[in-house]
Amino acid sequence: MLSFNVDEHITLELPQMHHAEEITKVVVANKERLQKWMPWATVNYDLRASRAFIRRNLNGLADVGSFGLLIRYDGEMAGTIGFHELDRVNRSAHIGYWISKDFEGRGIMTRCCRALIDHLFDDLDLNRIQINCDVENARSRAVPERLGFESEGVLRQAEWLNGSFHDWAIYSVLRQDWTRKRSNERTSA
Repeated sequence: MLSFNVDEHITLELPQMHHAEEITKVVVANKERLQKWMPWATVNYDLRASRAFIRRNLNGLADVGSFGLLIRYDGEMAGTIGFHELDRVNRSAHIGYWISKDFEGRGIMTRCCRALIDHLFDDLDLNRIQINCDVENARSRAVPERLGFESEGVLRQAEWLNGSFHDWAIYSVLRQDWTRKRSNERTSA
C-alpha cells in the first residue's frame, strides 16, 4: 500500500475499500461546503460514491500512474489530495485537493502539495504542474499562491456546477522554478 509521511503529523495514504465508510463520513460531514466547489459532492453522496472513487483511483494508478491519497492528520482523515491529467509525453499533471473544515487553517494542504510536487518532479520526472481553482474559492487559490505558482489567467465558464458555469483560475509551476525555490529555501534556512 502506498503511504508516506509528510511530517510528524501528516501521512498520505492510498485509499482502499476498507476506507469507504470513513471517506463517506468525512465527505457527508463537509458536504454543504464541498458542494459549492466540487461537482462530485452531490446531495446523495453515499457509501457507493466512496467505493466508486476508490475503484477509479486504483484503476487510475494501475492504468496511467495517477492517484489520489487520503490526508491523515495524527491518524484522522482530513481530506484528499491527488494528481490527474497525467501527460507523460508532455511531462505534466494537475493537482486536486480538498480538506475538512475541522482541519482548515493549519497549513496542512500547503505541506501536502509541497510533498506531492516534490514527488512529481523528483520521482516522475515531470516538468509542469497545474492547479485549477474556482475563481471564487479564495482558500483553494491561496495554496498555489503560497507555493509560488504562477497565475496563468482565467478559463471562463470552464465548469458546470450547481446549475451554472464557473470560471477557473489557472496556476502552474515548472520544474526549473520549483528547483530554484527549493534551493533558495535551503540556502536561507
